[in-house]
Amino acid sequence: MGAASLIVQPRMTSHVQPIVLTPGQLTFEQIAAWKDILATDSSLQSPFYFPEYTQAVGSVRDDVYVAVIEEDDTPVAFFPYQRGSAGLGLPVGGKLNDFQGIIGTIPDTLSIQSILKECGLYSWAYDHLPDTQTDLMHSCSRVSASPYIDFSDGWKAYQDNRAQAHSSIIRETKRKERKLARDVGSVRFAFQSEDDQVFEQLLEWKSAQRRNTNTFDVLQMDWARKVLENLRTVQTDQFRGCLSAMYAGDKLIAAHFGLISNTVMHLWFPAYNVDFSSYSPGVCLMLNMLEEADARGITRFDLGKGDERFKQRLSNGATNVCQGAITSSTFANYCNSFYGMARDGVKQLPFRGLLRSSKRWFDTWMYR
Repeated sequence: MGAASLIVQPRMTSHVQPIVLTPGQLTFEQIAAWKDILATDSSLQSPFYFPEYTQAVGSVRDDVYVAVIEEDDTPVAFFPYQRGSAGLGLPVGGKLNDFQGIIGTIPDTLSIQSILKECGLYSWAYDHLPDTQTDLMHSCSRVSASPYIDFSDGWKAYQDNRAQAHSSIIRETKRKERKLARDVGSVRFAFQSEDDQVFEQLLEWKSAQRRNTNTFDVLQMDWARKVLENLRTVQTDQFRGCLSAMYAGDKLIAAHFGLISNTVMHLWFPAYNVDFSSYSPGVCLMLNMLEEADARGITRFDLGKGDERFKQRLSNGATNVCQGAITSSTFANYCNSFYGMARDGVKQLPFRGLLRSSKRWFDTWMYR
């Protein structure tokens, strides 16, 4: 009896490829796939991960792209980015963007370096990358806390939580709000304002704050203002811009423009009339926003990276976010490491004022 023939079945391999598109070129099916990924990943609930944000920035800048990573012709991941000069990549919107990274999971057969090369990038720098982005964590050089307020158990439960944590900020702020009403006029609050004058006053206050603190003002860029103006008009069930305002009598005391995605709201551009700073108008506005947000089904309020005192006193959780840069080659990685060491070394030198001015100039060039 002859030997039986051995039939070897061909091994099936999936076809993986990144396709680079502008936000305006994304198809309905691709946007739907993007949102399907968001719906299944609790770490991607920030408004900055939603396609509406990328589309808003892409509508006013011609250097915004999305790498759609497909496996067997099905989108499995999306990488939104800005492509600057000399192949230097940034998160979409640069300094506007408070949560960054890849939406979805990169297939094992594809490296982040190969994606960068396909995107025409020498490197991609980030400063708000959550530590849940495990595919990119190898390039992290610094970790900071991005605090948030979780009131998924309700507004009253959150207030009790703060009291148990020996934080008196809510009680103190409510007392100041009552004093504001006595001294200036009855306090009223608008969660979703359509008033253009409120929006313009907010931007004016925010730019004045940046000038007074000698820090970079992204709103000096015409494109950044246009992005905010565009986002004001986006009002869907899953994503919307939200302009809030607080008045005492007939005076506008404080305002905020932020983003909402499903059950998450993000603190973005808060500002107030400094003539009333003794009443803590910014925190007054925020507490009113939180109470109304709870009534509207919102359960989380992201405060953004930073160690400001009001964030420490109001937050009951934090996300670790990373700073670093991914590079497309070993040489580029050496250059980036050298830059990081030089940057950290220079920060130890005494002329901090000059360094601040240099950083502001660099940010103006980088995010122009």
